[in-house]
Amino acid sequence: MKPSNGFTLIEVLFVLVVLSVLILIAAPIQASVLDKKTEESFLETLEMDLLYMQSLSYNSRTNYRLAFPDQDRYVIKSTAHQDILERKVPEGWTINTRVIKTISFNKNGTIREPGTMAIYTPTTHYNLVCPLGKGRCYFDEQ
Repeated sequence: MKPSNGFTLIEVLFVLVVLSVLILIAAPIQASVLDKKTEESFLETLEMDLLYMQSLSYNSRTNYRLAFPDQDRYVIKSTAHQDILERKVPEGWTINTRVIKTISFNKNGTIREPGTMAIYTPTTHYNLVCPLGKGRCYFDEQ
Protein backbone atom coordinates (compact mmCIF):
# COMPACT_ATOMS: atom_id res chain seq x y z
CA MET A 1 0.00 0.00 0.00
CA LYS A 2 1.01 3.57 -0.70
CA PRO A 3 1.24 5.91 2.26
CA SER A 4 -1.40 8.66 2.14
CA ASN A 5 -0.59 12.31 2.89
CA GLY A 6 -4.16 13.53 3.55
CA PHE A 7 -6.51 13.78 6.52
CA THR A 8 -9.21 11.30 7.37
CA LEU A 9 -12.86 12.26 7.19
CA ILE A 10 -13.19 12.14 10.99
CA GLU A 11 -10.30 14.61 11.44
CA VAL A 12 -11.79 17.07 8.96
CA LEU A 13 -15.25 16.84 10.57
CA PHE A 14 -13.77 17.41 14.03
CA VAL A 15 -11.96 20.57 12.88
CA LEU A 16 -15.14 21.89 11.21
CA VAL A 17 -17.18 21.28 14.37
CA VAL A 18 -14.63 23.14 16.53
CA LEU A 19 -14.54 26.09 14.09
CA SER A 20 -18.32 26.33 13.87
CA VAL A 21 -18.64 26.36 17.68
CA LEU A 22 -16.06 29.14 17.92
CA ILE A 23 -17.88 31.21 15.29
CA LEU A 24 -21.23 30.73 17.03
CA ILE A 25 -19.75 31.92 20.32
CA ALA A 26 -17.89 34.91 18.83
CA ALA A 27 -20.72 36.39 16.71
CA PRO A 28 -22.93 37.68 19.58
CA ILE A 29 -19.88 39.05 21.38
CA GLN A 30 -18.91 41.09 18.31
CA ALA A 31 -22.47 42.46 17.93
CA SER A 32 -22.64 43.66 21.54
CA VAL A 33 -19.22 45.31 21.28
CA LEU A 34 -20.33 47.08 18.09
CA ASP A 35 -23.52 48.33 19.77
CA LYS A 36 -21.56 49.65 22.75
CA LYS A 37 -19.08 51.46 20.50
CA THR A 38 -21.98 53.00 18.54
CA GLU A 39 -23.46 54.29 21.82
CA GLU A 40 -20.15 55.74 22.96
CA SER A 41 -19.48 57.37 19.61
CA PHE A 42 -22.92 58.98 19.30
CA LEU A 43 -22.95 60.29 22.87
CA GLU A 44 -19.44 61.71 22.51
CA THR A 45 -20.41 63.39 19.22
CA LEU A 46 -23.55 64.89 20.78
CA GLU A 47 -21.52 66.20 23.71
CA MET A 48 -18.94 67.76 21.37
CA ASP A 49 -21.72 69.32 19.27
CA LEU A 50 -23.16 70.90 22.42
CA LEU A 51 -19.75 72.33 23.30
CA TYR A 52 -19.35 73.57 19.73
CA MET A 53 -22.74 75.29 19.90
CA GLN A 54 -21.88 76.81 23.27
CA SER A 55 -18.61 78.19 21.90
CA LEU A 56 -20.39 79.58 18.81
CA SER A 57 -22.91 81.45 20.94
CA TYR A 58 -20.26 82.70 23.38
CA ASN A 59 -19.83 86.45 22.72
CA SER A 60 -21.85 86.20 19.51
CA ARG A 61 -24.82 88.24 18.42
CA THR A 62 -26.35 85.15 16.88
CA ASN A 63 -28.16 82.58 18.99
CA TYR A 64 -27.81 78.89 18.19
CA ARG A 65 -30.08 76.08 19.27
CA LEU A 66 -30.03 72.30 19.13
CA ALA A 67 -33.37 70.68 18.40
CA PHE A 68 -34.71 67.20 17.71
CA PRO A 69 -37.26 67.77 14.92
CA ASP A 70 -37.99 64.05 14.83
CA GLN A 71 -36.63 60.82 16.32
CA ASP A 72 -34.20 60.28 13.44
CA ARG A 73 -31.92 63.33 13.74
CA TYR A 74 -30.89 66.44 15.58
CA VAL A 75 -30.08 69.83 14.09
CA ILE A 76 -28.11 72.89 15.20
CA LYS A 77 -29.69 76.06 13.80
CA SER A 78 -28.81 79.73 13.95
CA THR A 79 -31.27 82.53 14.74
CA ALA A 80 -31.90 82.93 11.00
CA HIS A 81 -33.12 79.28 11.00
CA GLN A 82 -30.14 78.29 8.92
CA ASP A 83 -29.02 74.70 9.51
CA ILE A 84 -25.44 74.70 10.78
CA LEU A 85 -25.17 70.98 11.43
CA GLU A 86 -27.37 67.91 11.14
CA ARG A 87 -26.66 64.46 12.54
CA LYS A 88 -28.53 61.18 12.42
CA VAL A 89 -29.66 59.37 15.56
CA PRO A 90 -28.81 55.63 15.45
CA GLU A 91 -31.62 53.32 14.41
CA GLY A 92 -33.73 51.95 17.25
CA TRP A 93 -33.00 54.85 19.61
CA THR A 94 -35.71 57.02 21.17
CA ILE A 95 -35.27 60.62 22.34
CA ASN A 96 -37.71 61.94 24.96
CA THR A 97 -37.15 65.69 25.21
CA ARG A 98 -39.10 65.95 28.50
CA VAL A 99 -38.58 69.46 29.86
CA ILE A 100 -36.24 70.93 27.26
CA LYS A 101 -37.46 70.84 23.68
CA THR A 102 -34.40 72.75 22.44
CA ILE A 103 -31.00 73.45 23.94
CA SER A 104 -29.60 76.94 23.51
CA PHE A 105 -27.01 79.16 25.15
CA ASN A 106 -26.90 82.94 25.61
CA LYS A 107 -23.95 85.15 24.65
CA ASN A 108 -22.22 84.40 27.98
CA GLY A 109 -22.24 80.67 27.34
CA THR A 110 -24.97 80.04 29.93
CA ILE A 111 -27.78 77.64 29.08
CA ARG A 112 -31.10 79.38 28.51
CA GLU A 113 -33.44 76.61 29.71
CA PRO A 114 -31.85 74.01 32.01
CA GLY A 115 -33.38 70.57 32.21
CA THR A 116 -33.01 66.94 31.18
CA MET A 117 -33.89 64.77 28.24
CA ALA A 118 -33.93 60.99 28.06
CA ILE A 119 -32.12 58.94 25.43
CA TYR A 120 -33.18 55.31 25.16
CA THR A 121 -30.90 52.91 23.33
CA PRO A 122 -31.79 49.26 22.74
CA THR A 123 -29.69 48.29 25.79
CA THR A 124 -29.30 51.38 28.01
CA HIS A 125 -31.13 54.49 29.21
CA TYR A 126 -29.24 57.80 29.44
CA ASN A 127 -30.29 61.20 30.75
CA LEU A 128 -28.78 64.29 29.13
CA VAL A 129 -28.58 66.77 32.00
CA CYS A 130 -28.10 70.46 31.26
CA PRO A 131 -27.68 72.23 34.61
CA LEU A 132 -28.27 75.90 35.30
CA GLY A 133 -25.16 78.04 34.86
CA LYS A 134 -22.08 77.86 32.69
CA GLY A 135 -21.52 74.19 33.31
CA ARG A 136 -21.37 71.62 30.56
CA CYS A 137 -24.19 69.28 29.73
CA TYR A 138 -23.40 65.72 30.75
CA PHE A 139 -24.81 62.20 30.37
CA ASP A 140 -26.08 60.19 33.30
CA GLU A 141 -26.41 56.45 32.64
CA GLN A 142 -29.44 54.84 34.26
